[in-house]
Amino acid sequence: LQYTRVWIPDPDEVWKSAEIIKDYKEGDKSLRLKLEDETICEYPIDLHGNELPFLRNPDILVGENDLTALSYLHEPAVLHN
Repeated sequence: LQYTRVWIPDPDEVWKSAEIIKDYKEGDKSLRLKLEDETICEYPIDLHGNELPFLRNPDILVGENDLTALSYLHEPAVLHN
C-alpha cells in the first residue's frame, strides 16, 4: 500500500520526507504522517494560510537533469533532485 508522500520543514535537515497515513477529513487540524525512520507524527495544517506540506515527486524522477520534467517543482523537490 502506497501513501501520498510529502515534504515537511525540519529545523535540522531543512526538509524531511513523510507519508500521509490517515485520510484527511474536513475539520481536521493536522495530518498524520509517518517519517522515513518510521516515526509517527501529527503535522499541524492551516487551510486558511495555505500551509500544506509540499507533495513529493515519484522516485522515477529522482536525478532528473531537466527540472521541468518534475511533477512538482518547489524548493524541497529541487534540493532533493
